Amino acid sequence: MNALKVGDLLERRPTVEEAYLFTDIRDTSKLFRVASELRDEGHGNIISYSRKIFIPLTKLCRDVCHYCTFSRGPHKNQQSYMQPDEVMKLLREGEKNGCKEALFTLGDKPELRYTRARKELENLGHETTLSYLFETACRVLKETTLLPHINAGVMSAEDLKNLRKVSASQGLMLESVSPRLHKKGGPHYGSPDKNPDVRIKTIMEAGIEKIPFTSGLLI
Repeated sequence: MNALKVGDLLERRPTVEEAYLFTDIRDTSKLFRVASELRDEGHGNIISYSRKIFIPLTKLCRDVCHYCTFSRGPHKNQQSYMQPDEVMKLLREGEKNGCKEALFTLGDKPELRYTRARKELENLGHETTLSYLFETACRVLKETTLLPHINAGVMSAEDLKNLRKVSASQGLMLESVSPRLHKKGGPHYGSPDKNPDVRIKTIMEAGIEKIPFTSGLLI
């Protein structure tokens, strides 16, 4: 640490190059203390949270992450997508219980993998999951007091901008920046949307468009 000392962080923001140097620190106690001071200076002791109702629009996903407990394949005699009336019923329950946010969770582009997904979407009047999501989020804004937050996986800049029209915020877990997990034998093998470069690109596109965005790591 030649260019910048930990204590200097209280005086100025580090450059990108200087910030990378902090990854070499083994004794992180000083770094934690400075981070705590900056947090308290900026936010005090306020902890914010959002009362939300979860809307699992579909649990189908084209990825096959080996640790995932959310996604599942198609089941015989069982719908893979929540129907509009099911969504609205759940939203009403959320409103009654004081929720302010409708958190949409779903798998990445299942129609690219499953014939069942394509058929169900066709019955709903859509070609893609994101199209159905857009319509549903639009109803949330028009027919409820809730604000949609969308976790729809990896998306293009155009998809992000389109969904911004019907959402208060969006999100994508970065999960990991290790390409090793994406290789054969790793938990992300066979999951194209878990390529770190692809996920980082989506997060960067959201930043460019100034979309309120949440992210995180899996530890």
